[in-house]
Amino acid sequence: MSTPPTPAPNDAIAQLADILSEKDAKDLVQTFFDEYDGLFRKLASGTREEQHIAAHGLKSSSRHMGLASLAQRFAVLEARLEKPDGTVNSSDINIINAEFERAVPPLRKYIQNK
Repeated sequence: MSTPPTPAPNDAIAQLADILSEKDAKDLVQTFFDEYDGLFRKLASGTREEQHIAAHGLKSSSRHMGLASLAQRFAVLEARLEKPDGTVNSSDINIINAEFERAVPPLRKYIQNK
């Protein structure tokens, strides 16, 4: 008897599972988690160019994971970093950390049973 599919945590993940497979969708979610910390560290303490690249990557991957609010926060930072005087401050980092921790539990639950 096979294990029933794990319900997708949001429409974006459901679409990925429909297009690819549930296993591949879960692998993509795991990749998001695997890459998030490194990119976030660059956003928090990298050069302005590294911060801009990290904000762009985090925006895109958050959007693909169905985390619209988090993606929007990264989009704001990305736009700010396109300006010559654009910076990331500790308040930005704290707000994003809180949003991330609020948003990702359903994704973590989704990949528990690969």
